[in-house]
Amino acid sequence: MEIIYTPVKFTKLSHYVDNPDNLAYSTEGAACFDICAAISEPFVLKCGEHAGIPTAIKTAPEAPLWFRVNSRSGLAIKHGVITIAGIIDTDYRGEWKIGLLNTNPQGSGKDYVIQPGDKIAQVELPFPYKAKFIEVSAAEFAKLDTARGENGFGSTGR
Repeated sequence: MEIIYTPVKFTKLSHYVDNPDNLAYSTEGAACFDICAAISEPFVLKCGEHAGIPTAIKTAPEAPLWFRVNSRSGLAIKHGVITIAGIIDTDYRGEWKIGLLNTNPQGSGKDYVIQPGDKIAQVELPFPYKAKFIEVSAAEFAKLDTARGENGFGSTGR
């Protein structure tokens, strides 16, 4: 089956942390692209706790495509850190925040430190699509608004 590359417009926010691996497929055969933490200093994800980690990225995929956020296998297997809250809808225009959970039991001493620019998740479009990222200015991105806009993280109800 042939892979279909679809344009995904995106913009970076002021707290973006540059990493060439961000929004990139690590290999030609990779199903997912990487997304990185946009934090200014190390963040400790304590055992048994969860947090929404900013990415400083906003996207506008071609409708009706959406994104699924997945755990990075190395983080999950080596450190017990997994993603939670895994879908980014086609009409969402706010900053991506990646929900991470440290599954290690409290008191185990396995807190996980996220460094600025670290890869924190891998993201896919529905098969057979892959993203072709096109960076646009904040002004151009604002023209891509939807009725939903930046409303997310429980904005449609409980």
